[in-house]
Amino acid sequence: MVDVNDESLPAHVRAAFGATDGSAVPVVAGSGTGWLVSAPGGPVVLRPVADTALANWAARIRENLEVTGLRVALPVRSTDGRHVVSGWRADRAVSGRPEARADETIAWSVRINAALSEVERPRVVRRPSTRPWVETDLFGVAEAAAWDGDPERDLAPGMEDRGTPFATHRAAALLGAKGLIRHRRPVEVATPGLVHGDLARGLLFDASAEPALTDVVPYVRPASWSAALVAVDHLSWGTVDSGVLLRWGHLEEWPQMVLRAAVFRLAVHALHPGSRPAAMDGLQAMARQVGEFVGDAA
Repeated sequence: MVDVNDESLPAHVRAAFGATDGSAVPVVAGSGTGWLVSAPGGPVVLRPVADTALANWAARIRENLEVTGLRVALPVRSTDGRHVVSGWRADRAVSGRPEARADETIAWSVRINAALSEVERPRVVRRPSTRPWVETDLFGVAEAAAWDGDPERDLAPGMEDRGTPFATHRAAALLGAKGLIRHRRPVEVATPGLVHGDLARGLLFDASAEPALTDVVPYVRPASWSAALVAVDHLSWGTVDSGVLLRWGHLEEWPQMVLRAAVFRLAVHALHPGSRPAAMDGLQAMARQVGEFVGDAA
């Protein structure tokens, strides 16, 4: 348990969302940490946001998103109607947890991305013009490097900002991305649409309920890239066998989507301040599997 007066969860934020009773319990929330607290209408999860505009957009989308057979974590508005208060958001708590269900999650990605293709697109900056880069910039830089850039060149400014020496786990991730990018080829895909970029973490499973979607992480890319992200995430966690790459080979431009997904995750690891050295073993294993798969498909 965490004391209600813990400075990491401001009291005025709790009050704004009507979550003033009881203790705050730290919980996994997407790719970060949130706080489970009691509130009128049921428990909510409070979590900090890196981009207020994007958090507001995602909240509006989740208020109206409908996918048959899927629960969606609904946002909670503050007492004055806002989705974000002082850099914090609130969502209704949903049961479940991420599980080793890569194939099932990929199957869900098809339905989720089909639903997202009908909604308004947010403004996404792929190549920031100023430094140092903030967290949301890192993902845009990594995405651009994976798709049509040069990881060694494009990631260098962010590596320099962190004072990253060569012999570190971040540099190892950069080398892994550089090794894979030589397999990149032009792709011919249908018009890219709005897709989810973090379903491996954002889809929760509960044995007694339908799966639950906790957030919408938007990218404008082919739907098969979203599925490929699920595959490479689970490969890096060791929660699926390499056969997942063969099982979904019917998806559009699949080998190249897998390649770009792998380079993206390696690039994010190289840049993100929260990256952990312990994650690198899994990422390197994933990169080897992807390299072999893409090489065989060439």
